[in-house]
Amino acid sequence: MPIVEYDPKLFADVSEMVSQIPGPMNLAHRPFVDYYYATRESCKLYLYYSDSGKVIGALGRELVRFEYNSREVTLRIGSNWYSLQPGVGGKLSQHSLQSNPGSTALMFSGSKDTLAILHHRKWIFMPGIRGYFLNNPYNVYAGEARWRTTAKAVARRVARRRISSFAGHIPAHVSAEVTVREEFSFETDLLPKRSPFRFRMAPDAEYLSWRYNLALPFLRYRLFRILCRGAKTGYVILSDSPEKIIVAQCDGEDARALAYGILLSILEVGAKDEEPRTVFLAVSHQEMRTIFDEFGFREQRGEDLPFAFRTQPPQVETGLGTSDWLVNFDWGDNGLRPPFRDSSAKR
Repeated sequence: MPIVEYDPKLFADVSEMVSQIPGPMNLAHRPFVDYYYATRESCKLYLYYSDSGKVIGALGRELVRFEYNSREVTLRIGSNWYSLQPGVGGKLSQHSLQSNPGSTALMFSGSKDTLAILHHRKWIFMPGIRGYFLNNPYNVYAGEARWRTTAKAVARRVARRRISSFAGHIPAHVSAEVTVREEFSFETDLLPKRSPFRFRMAPDAEYLSWRYNLALPFLRYRLFRILCRGAKTGYVILSDSPEKIIVAQCDGEDARALAYGILLSILEVGAKDEEPRTVFLAVSHQEMRTIFDEFGFREQRGEDLPFAFRTQPPQVETGLGTSDWLVNFDWGDNGLRPPFRDSSAKR
């Protein structure tokens, strides 16, 4: 039962496996699969074949450069971990570990089944990473009482506002200091020269131009430079779709300026919206959380966003918490989910 790396000529085999798994999956969308898993050596999809030549399991892995206290850490971010037979998922995980020495596995988000496995295997879950909503969509769940679904429908109409209506929540003195400017390419001077964050993703501009490609056919990213008193201080990348805006990735030299740069970028993207749109971001940094609260964001109900290491990464002190970390939601394939912009590939 060999394990092989995905190649575009194997998409039909992947599709056959996907057809046996319920629910929408990004693996069903060929433009995404071919781009994300077949254009860069650091991002691969491992496929487990049965003796009969069928794909019965898959595991994606992306090697990404992070920094902890300014020291480089290579994390192996997992994605699309599926198994049609018991034991296959474990073999794929072990193959990924053996094939990528010098890296530590990270799972950010995941299905209930995946998280149950991680807890059983005693992965290290980091606390304090929260999801924040502006214009919470108030999702309706199957089986809810009629009165609850009706109440949510009323709440959506009453509470949701156009993004532009939040502009007055930016203090005047901040608007005089912090500004944003949309950019259309990833230049090296976007990257911060220093960091106030103990832990952060720290790739180069070439990586950003691949992962958050501004010309993808299936998803739209928009890039903003942050300036503080006219000086370059960081960047924000937003995922922009008709239904929602996601803060995909950001970094900066000052946490306060970065938080306001994120908000100003969101206001820029939503300035002409005629209807309310949901905005979502992940955050653990305490000062940034306070700024988002004051702007109007509200925490996602429930537990922390699941963020777990397979083992303790070298030089990373996991016991110190995440209140001075910079965490963004669109790592791995978190933001690369259906519905996609193009309709050229359907399940």
